[in-house]
Amino acid sequence: MPADFAGNNLNNSRNLNVNYINQNFRDWVGKSDKNDYYSFNLSNRSSLNLVVDGLSADANLQLLNSSGYVISASYNSKKKTESISANLDAGSYYIRVYRVNKKKSTYYNLKLSGNEAPQSLQLSTSKTTYQQSETVNLKNTSIFDGNGAGDLARVAFRLQKNGGEWQDIGDTVNFIANSNDNRYASFEYSLSGLGVGDYVLSAKAYDQSGASTDTIQNSFGIVPVSTQDWFDLNIQDAGIREAARQRFTDNVLDRNDMIAIFREAKDSSFVDSSELTDLRTLVNNSSLFRMPDYVRVLSNKVVNSDLANQSYQGSVLGSLYAGSSDIQLENLISKWFLGSDRPTSSYNYQYANGSLFQNGITYQDIKQGSINDCFFLTGLAATAFRSRSMIENMFIDNGDQTFTVRFYNYGIADYVTVDRYLPTNQEGYFVYGNKGNYYGNFDNELWLALAEKAYAQLNESGWIYQDNTNSYNGIGNGGYVSDALTNITGLNTSLANLLNFNSIVNAFNSRQMIGLSTKSAVIDANIIASHAYALVGYNSSTQIFTLFNPWGIDNGTSKPSIIELSWNQIEANFSYWDGTTNNIV
Repeated sequence: MPADFAGNNLNNSRNLNVNYINQNFRDWVGKSDKNDYYSFNLSNRSSLNLVVDGLSADANLQLLNSSGYVISASYNSKKKTESISANLDAGSYYIRVYRVNKKKSTYYNLKLSGNEAPQSLQLSTSKTTYQQSETVNLKNTSIFDGNGAGDLARVAFRLQKNGGEWQDIGDTVNFIANSNDNRYASFEYSLSGLGVGDYVLSAKAYDQSGASTDTIQNSFGIVPVSTQDWFDLNIQDAGIREAARQRFTDNVLDRNDMIAIFREAKDSSFVDSSELTDLRTLVNNSSLFRMPDYVRVLSNKVVNSDLANQSYQGSVLGSLYAGSSDIQLENLISKWFLGSDRPTSSYNYQYANGSLFQNGITYQDIKQGSINDCFFLTGLAATAFRSRSMIENMFIDNGDQTFTVRFYNYGIADYVTVDRYLPTNQEGYFVYGNKGNYYGNFDNELWLALAEKAYAQLNESGWIYQDNTNSYNGIGNGGYVSDALTNITGLNTSLANLLNFNSIVNAFNSRQMIGLSTKSAVIDANIIASHAYALVGYNSSTQIFTLFNPWGIDNGTSKPSIIELSWNQIEANFSYWDGTTNNIV
């Protein structure tokens, strides 16, 4: 009797490893061996091809499930070849080859090949709703083929619109194998030119043998191109919406635009919740409107908050809220955009004639008045000595007799607005910065006095290390030059450095801004005690330092504005020095 390699029943069936490689098994069935059984397992959905040939007598072929029931069979007569092709889900299966004529035996060849079908097809549209002019792009595409991405043939797509007939819309045949596991692949697909409607996209992937994945579907909608602009979609109040849209026709919302939009919110004598939300939405999206930085910062103070909002012209004000009166909103506009909340002073304000700058900017423009803010004026002098452009760029001329002045809060720009009114004595002479100049003089150079006034207003915002009041006296209690330099320039500074010849010389030669502070008791008669000076010169040949006194030129005292000192004199009269740590180019 010939050798029998296959089992004679389900329990002792011969186990096979089905894969995409063609396999051939030689065996026989006959009088003493009626049945040959084979078994195999599929871990994934696969296609299977079975062939029995080389027969000398009739034999049949069956494919059985895990319970032994026939799921497919081939019953050709006589010596004809038997074959079965089937797509099978993952699971356990049996193959049965058996003789038909009990008196005859036959050898046979069992040929089989399996092909693991592609699976786990995934895709989604980039969004669920598109405007009619947009292209529908697929994302997160993925497919698995156990035989490798090279076995993939195509993904077939069909499209249904508004529940109608399905339409074939073309295949994709290009796949991108995953670099880490080439059994996975992705693909690209897009749709364009679709009309308005609700769509269902179906997809099914095939491999080279024709085995396929299950069909998956994804829904999306096409809507008409929106005629609504950003303002329609984001601004609730009709008045603010139209005002903002009209003001943005030049693609910028500038200072005058924002003032007009704010005033539109006063249409009903108070600011309701929708109007407040709309104003904040505009400010929060300032970059969309190319809003200048100073306009954004000042607008934010109007519609959100700032510590300085607590008062206006000596009366309680408060930050804007839903229910704020139109008067409160106008006062906030006046405070931040019009410079109407002037620092308190015991002197009367008068309109100052003159220009912001006259004949260029120099540290000798500095002239201290009747408050002890030498630290701030020294910071201005040191800045003007090293970088005139930094002083010039502090100011924005608003064209309506007001100026917006920039300072820095730890490197972040902050702004206040001042008008041209300055405190004067009874004779009409300035009493603070530019002390002694007559308010009606058209030759007045106003940048120093306006910077000092702006600093006094900024004090109320609570971060310049003074007393947090909107007053001249509030910045007149002394301070560190380093704080002033940081606020004026935005640069990093060092505070209260010990006196060291090489350190100061190196800092000066590196073009750093430097201020020196005197002792409470000094030796040289020309030097003022408890005072700050700006370092404006050093002669390496003579080792003489030149310092500027912010009391200024022609200050009416015996104390000179410019003094030249040796290092021994500096050590004898000064306590420490402050300076920037950045080199000024």
